[in-house]
Amino acid sequence: MERKHYIDNLRLICILLLFPYHAAMAYNCWGEGNYVLLHANSWISSFVVLVSPWYMTLLFVLAGMSTKYSLERRSSGQYLQERCRKLLLPLLAGTLLIMPVLTYCADYYNCGYAGNFFSHYMVFFCKWTDLTGYDGGFTIGHLWFLLYLFVISTLSMIVILLQKKYLPKLNERKIRPLATAILVMTAMLFLPVKAGGKSIVTYFLLYLIGYYILSVEDNITGLQKQKYLYLSVFVVSSAANVYLFLWSGRDYGFINQLLMYLSGASGILTLICFGRSLLNKTNRIIQLLVQDSFLIYIFHFLWVVLFEILLHSIIENDSMVLCVSVIAAFTVTVLTCQIIRRIPFVRSLFGNADSRRR
Repeated sequence: MERKHYIDNLRLICILLLFPYHAAMAYNCWGEGNYVLLHANSWISSFVVLVSPWYMTLLFVLAGMSTKYSLERRSSGQYLQERCRKLLLPLLAGTLLIMPVLTYCADYYNCGYAGNFFSHYMVFFCKWTDLTGYDGGFTIGHLWFLLYLFVISTLSMIVILLQKKYLPKLNERKIRPLATAILVMTAMLFLPVKAGGKSIVTYFLLYLIGYYILSVEDNITGLQKQKYLYLSVFVVSSAANVYLFLWSGRDYGFINQLLMYLSGASGILTLICFGRSLLNKTNRIIQLLVQDSFLIYIFHFLWVVLFEILLHSIIENDSMVLCVSVIAAFTVTVLTCQIIRRIPFVRSLFGNADSRRR
């Protein structure tokens, strides 16, 4: 079967967005914690508010779509074994090797920790507070995505096996575009239902929507007939959300929530539709980045924080610190991935043993 390059490319775009997103979080102006907090900047914060409704939710939709194609080549047992290797093992390795560095930076920068990194390594495992790690305590940090994706993949496999046993004639090709849009919006409404600070219900539903509906080419073809409508809703709701939340000077809590859900749902549909039309292509550089996309996800935050701490002390302009940090972090992250790929044990430890397979 022909590879769906647009799925790889959309996933890569979402992961690359994490560089400026996490760099910008150091300047957030609503008081949210971070491993390094500089000072409030509304212009930089606008980027965070703009992309936050859809970039992680889209990743779970794409994961569901990829699962559909993956199970055409693998048994459910093989698929779950692969999930353990590609998700659980890197989660453990990242928690032991990467997160202690980030929490040391947080404790040193935010809380005035005076000890060295090696003494703080034990603090990391013994200090259990809110699990964010922003005070130097234990956390899995941004690696929550690996944990949630593993849990959702496992639960979804149960749903899929039950469906194949009891509803073998289920026809996903009869889903109309309006029904798909309503289902995506409904999934977004469960965002307030959280476990560990994240909405596993929303991510689980979007994963299933990706598997059952958006993996069917006829369904996406139907959606594409209204792609400019989705784009218009996406642009308007996203802009209104940013303005009301950051620039209006008033609290529009409920309205902002609705705009965020609308931006997230329309953003998913817009990017799937336009991605299929414009991004279903590849080249050598993109292939290399796609192969390393999970490694990039695992290591990006470490280098973003380290470069921001370094550059903030020598550069006064916020935008310059942000831009240079993002470029430097991306460059070093890619180099880190290339080094890891050349060390078999380390490559396996971070789940990259056969990165060419979806």
